Amino acid sequence: MMKKIFLSLCVVATMFISCDDNAKSTTNTQSIVGNYVLTSLVADVAVDLDQNGTSDTQLMNETTCFDNVAITFDANGNFTTTVSEVGFDANNVLTCATIVTSGTYSIANSVLTITTPINGGSVTESKQVVLTATTLEIGATDAEVAQYFTNSPGTPASAITQVDAVYTKI
Repeated sequence: MMKKIFLSLCVVATMFISCDDNAKSTTNTQSIVGNYVLTSLVADVAVDLDQNGTSDTQLMNETTCFDNVAITFDANGNFTTTVSEVGFDANNVLTCATIVTSGTYSIANSVLTITTPINGGSVTESKQVVLTATTLEIGATDAEVAQYFTNSPGTPASAITQVDAVYTKI
C-alpha cells in the first residue's frame, strides 16, 4: 500500500527517480506546499495496457486510471493524495480503483519522507525527488513497480521495470 502511495506521488503513484545534476534541492516544506496533479507517467518500455493494439511508454495514454491522481501538501506538514490502485483481472484486463489517503510529510535535501497510517500503525518511507517551482518528479524502480501493478506477471505491465512520474503544480 505504501509503495502504491509513493508511486502515485510520483504515481503512485505515484511510484521512480528522474533526477539530473541540475535538479533543484529543497530544504524546507514551504517550497513543496500546494496542489499537484499527475501530468506524466512514463515507463521504460512501451506497453499496451488497454490492449488496443498500440503500445506507448506514456502510461497516461494507455488508460484513464491515472487521470484523477493528485496530491496536496499543506504548510503544516500534512498531505492528502488521490491514488489509482491498478491491477489485472483473470483475463489480463486492467482494473483500477481510486483511493484517497493522507498522512504527514517532510522534505530535506530533495528527499521526501511520508508517513501514512496503515492498519492501526504507520509506515514511513523516503524517496529522492526533483522539485521545481512548477513540478514534482518521482521515480520508481523494478521492485516498486512490481508492488504497484498488482497481479502483473504475464500481463501487459509485466515488462515495466522503471516509471517516472511528473506532477504539475496547479
